[in-house]
Amino acid sequence: MELDRKDFALIEALQQNASQRLEDLAKLVKLAPSSVHDRLRRLQREGIIQQWTVKVDAPKLGLGVMAYIGVTSTKTCSMLARELEAIPSIEECHSVAGQLCIFLKVRVPDTAALLVLIDRLRQIDGIEKTETTIVLATQFDRPISLKSVAAAKSTAEAKTA
Repeated sequence: MELDRKDFALIEALQQNASQRLEDLAKLVKLAPSSVHDRLRRLQREGIIQQWTVKVDAPKLGLGVMAYIGVTSTKTCSMLARELEAIPSIEECHSVAGQLCIFLKVRVPDTAALLVLIDRLRQIDGIEKTETTIVLATQFDRPISLKSVAAAKSTAEAKTA
């Protein structure tokens, strides 16, 4: 699916504030609200917009510790996925290349809860070792940069020209 500048502008605006009205988005891209609605439905249908979500403040919800846990395992990530997915404090689970097999992003209330989680992980059949890094402060957290997508597209087009 080819995206044009208006598609990118809509996505970028929604990344900043997904609750914007169609009328406001329409003014931004100089289209009728019905055209914006059609574009957004197409972006959803094509899987570019995957979900409409709310970003919450984890510490205000009592989840004050964020950590990344690297896992060394004798089993593949796909073999462990069901067990890992059953643990609510695991936000993300990635298969990775390198010395680690799996990389987890977790949030827990405190370091005592993190220790309980690590112990639970180590009890899962196939998990041999964990390496934990606690996040002290998040310097920035941003959505996918559409400028990098456009730059990559321009580079690819220049190579084929």
